[in-house]
Amino acid sequence: MNSKYHLLIVDENPYVADILIQTLKSDFSITVAHTGHEAARLLIQGNRYDCVLTELNLPVFSGLELTKLIRMSKLIFQTPVIVLSNAPDSNTRIECLEQGVDSYVSKPFNPLEVKAKIHAILRRTVSQTEQAQEPTAPVQLQTEEKPFWQPKSKILSMLLRGYLVAQSA
Repeated sequence: MNSKYHLLIVDENPYVADILIQTLKSDFSITVAHTGHEAARLLIQGNRYDCVLTELNLPVFSGLELTKLIRMSKLIFQTPVIVLSNAPDSNTRIECLEQGVDSYVSKPFNPLEVKAKIHAILRRTVSQTEQAQEPTAPVQLQTEEKPFWQPKSKILSMLLRGYLVAQSA
């Protein structure tokens, strides 16, 4: 990594936030928001993050509502979102993924697994962004000694004859 990615962690539990900070601080520049409302305010103010790691069950403004806010924004809609939650049912995980969450991590979690997951998502996201920004090479036609219309198969020959006859009429 040339420079540290900027990560937004949203969790009201200071213990969880501290564990994540200790695990991720060597690889990421980290901003912590303790409420969904605080995270939304940071995003609306124009702060940009390479990834958002959020608890799902936040008071007032949930992690899912935060994800919807990110996905509705034309400026930050491609920001990866990872949800941390202790919701036991798969319906919650499915709803999160359908609403635009990129990954879901169940609590309790291994912080090293969270770190690996963030890196995997950022590798994919950054490579897609770089590919979209790369200029495309101009197409160069190769000239052959044979004319390009010379038929190479019986079917192609029949098709071209029909086309040439229709053009000359």
